[in-house]
Amino acid sequence: MKLQWYTDSNSKKSDAETQKEVDRDVVAAETITVEEGINSIEIIVDQGIVPIETDTKSEDEQNHEKRRLYEDLLRDALLRGHWSRVEDILETYKDMVTKALSDDGSTVLHIAVGRGQNDFVKKLCSSITEEQLLHQRENDGSTALHIAAIVGNKDAAELLVEHNGKFLGIKDHNGRDPLHVAYENMHLDTIGYLLKAVKDAHPDDEIGIGLLVNAISAKRYSLALDLVKRFPKFASKKDDVLVAIAKTFPSELDYWETLIYPPDLNNILEVLPEVAGGTLVLLVWPALAKRSYITYTNSTIRTFLYDLVILTVPAWLASFFLLVCSFILIVCFIFFYLYSLWWKGAKILFVPIKRIDKKKKDLNEAERVLRLVCTEISKLENSSSDHFARPILEAACQNAYQVVREILYHSSRVALQSTDKNGHDTIQLAIINRSEKIYNLIFDIGERKNVYRTCKDSYENNILHLAGKLAPSSVLNRRTGAALQLQRELQWFQEVEKFVFPSYTTHENIDKETPYMVFTREHKELLKEGEQWMKTTAESCSITAALIVTIVFAAAITVPGGSNQEKGTPLFKSKAAFIIFAIADAISLFASSTALLVFLSILTTRFAEKDFLVSLPRRLFIGIFSLLLSTTTMMVAFSATLFLVFCDNKLWMLSPICGLAFIPIAFFVSLQFPLMVDLLWSTYSPIFGKQRNSTNLPTLIYRIVEKLGSWFDW
Repeated sequence: MKLQWYTDSNSKKSDAETQKEVDRDVVAAETITVEEGINSIEIIVDQGIVPIETDTKSEDEQNHEKRRLYEDLLRDALLRGHWSRVEDILETYKDMVTKALSDDGSTVLHIAVGRGQNDFVKKLCSSITEEQLLHQRENDGSTALHIAAIVGNKDAAELLVEHNGKFLGIKDHNGRDPLHVAYENMHLDTIGYLLKAVKDAHPDDEIGIGLLVNAISAKRYSLALDLVKRFPKFASKKDDVLVAIAKTFPSELDYWETLIYPPDLNNILEVLPEVAGGTLVLLVWPALAKRSYITYTNSTIRTFLYDLVILTVPAWLASFFLLVCSFILIVCFIFFYLYSLWWKGAKILFVPIKRIDKKKKDLNEAERVLRLVCTEISKLENSSSDHFARPILEAACQNAYQVVREILYHSSRVALQSTDKNGHDTIQLAIINRSEKIYNLIFDIGERKNVYRTCKDSYENNILHLAGKLAPSSVLNRRTGAALQLQRELQWFQEVEKFVFPSYTTHENIDKETPYMVFTREHKELLKEGEQWMKTTAESCSITAALIVTIVFAAAITVPGGSNQEKGTPLFKSKAAFIIFAIADAISLFASSTALLVFLSILTTRFAEKDFLVSLPRRLFIGIFSLLLSTTTMMVAFSATLFLVFCDNKLWMLSPICGLAFIPIAFFVSLQFPLMVDLLWSTYSPIFGKQRNSTNLPTLIYRIVEKLGSWFDW
C-alpha cells in the first residue's frame, strides 16, 4: 500500500513555510493507491486535515486500515454505480457480501437489486453461498427479494427465486413475506410473477380487491384475468371491480383499424365444412330423389321427367353456387392466412400496427374479464342487483357499450331502474354523454319506453332538455371541427325529439326553459365557432379554386405546341397526349369553377342552427371534392403538356413525370380526405336505430346454407 501526499498546486509558499505547516497539520488531498497483484485501485479522499502519525503501525492495525479503505472504496463504487470495481473488491474480500454498507443495513445484494443492476445480481447469485444469498437486513429483516418487491424489480425477483425458492417464505421483522410487500407497493408485474411463484397465496379481501382494481385501472387485463380466475371471490365482494372496468374499458377499433386488422380464421374454418357438405348433398340429392320416386310411386314417364327436372335443376344450381362459395372461402382463407403471417412480422417493425394489435388484444382480454366478473356477481343471491347499479351508470357515462350490454344480460330490470344522485337513469346518462350505442341498446329493449318518454330529473328536465345541453368536451373532440360537432348535437336533439311525447317539446323545466331554449343557450358559442370554422375553410379553399380556374383557363387558350396559322387548329390535336390534356384541362376548369361557386355560397349563407344539420356539411363536401378533382386533373393536364412538348415521344419520361405529379396530389388527399370522409359519414350515415348484426362473407354464406337446409330438410 502506497500513500502519496501532495499539496495544492496553486500554493506559492516557500519551502520553509511549507515545512512549518507540515509540522503542524497537513492540508492536502490524499491519493491512496491499493496494489494487490496486478490490480491497482486509486481512492481520491476529499481534501481535509490529516494529522501526521509518526508511530509505526502494527500488522493488525495495517490490515484493519486496509480493510477500512476497501469498505470505503466499496461504498463509493456502489454510490457511483461502478460495478466492475465492486466485483474486484468482492473477489479480494468475499465476506464483504454480507457487510452492512448503509445506515439501514443494506448489503451489496440489497443495493444492486434496489438499483436494478440485474446483470451484477445474476453474477453475484452464482458466486455466493446460500447463506449469503438469503442474508437479511439488520434493521427490518428484509431480504433481497423484499427489496425487489418494494422497487418493482421483476427481473431480479425471477433471478433470486430461480436460485433459491426459500426467498418466498422468509418474512421480515414485521411478519411480511415478499408477496405481502409487493401488495403494499402495487408493482403489478412483480405481483403477477410472485403470485405464480407462490402456489398457496391467499391475500386478504381488502388487498385482493385493491390489487384487482389497480390491475384493471392500469389496463393490465391479463393480470386481472389471472386474478379473477384464481380468486373469483374478489370479483363479487364489492362493486369497485366492475366500476373500474366501466371506467377504463378500452374502445373498439375504428373503421380503418377494423379494415386492416386480420380476421379470425376460425370463422372461415367453421363455415367451410358446412358449405362443402351442403354442396355434396345437393350434388347427390337429385339421384336420391330419383330413386325414391321410382321406388315409392307409379307415375307415368312424363310426370317422372317433369318432377326430375323440377328436382334436379334447382339442386344443381344451388350446388354450383355453394361450390363457388367454397372456392371463394378457400381463396380467402389462404389470403388471410398469408396476411396474418405478414401482420405478425409487421407489428414488430411498425409502431402503428403494433398499437392496433395491442388495442385489439386489450379489448379481447377486457371482454373476458368483464364476462367473468359479471358471472361471479350474478351468482350472489341477494346483493347481485346492488353490484350492478353503480357500474351500469358509470358505463353509460363512459360510453362503455359492452359493459352495459353484459350487465343487462345478467340483470336487466334492476339495472335499468338504477339512478344517480341527480335522478338520472341509464338512458338519461347516455343522452347527456352522447353514448349512441347505449341509447340504441336500451331503446331496443322496449320494456320502459313509455317511462323514458316522460321521465324527469330533479330539475324537471325531460330527456329532450338533456339532449339540448352541450355535450362534454371529451365527446365533442371526437368530431372534426366545430361545424361537425354542432351537426352531431343537432342529430341528437332531433332523434330525442322524435322519441318524446309531442307535448314535452314545449315543456318547461325548473328554470322556465323549454328544450329549444336550452339548446340555443347551451350551443351559442359552438354556433359561433362553427360559423367561423366554415368561413375560414371556405375562404381558404375558394382562393385555391380561383387560382386553379385562372391557370387551367389560360392553359386552354394557349394550347401546347401552338395552333395552325391558317386553320387555327392545334398542331398536336391528333396525338393522344394532347387529347388527354384537353379532357383533363376541361374537367379541371369545370370542377374548380363548381368548387369556387359552392364556397361562395357557403360564405353568403345565414348560418342558422338548422343549416349545420345537412345543408352546410353537404356544400362543404361538394366543394372539397370538386377542388380535389380539379387539382388532380390539373396535374394530369400539366403532365400531358410536359410529355407532349419536351419529351419527344420518349415513353420512359412518363415515370418521372407521373411520380412528380403524384406528390402534390398525395399530399392534398392525405390532408383533406379524412375531412371528406367525416363529412360524408356524419351527414349520411345514421347513428341511431336498431343494432344490426354483422354481414361479413362467412356469416352470409352460413345463413344461406342454413336457409337451404331448412328448405331441403338436411
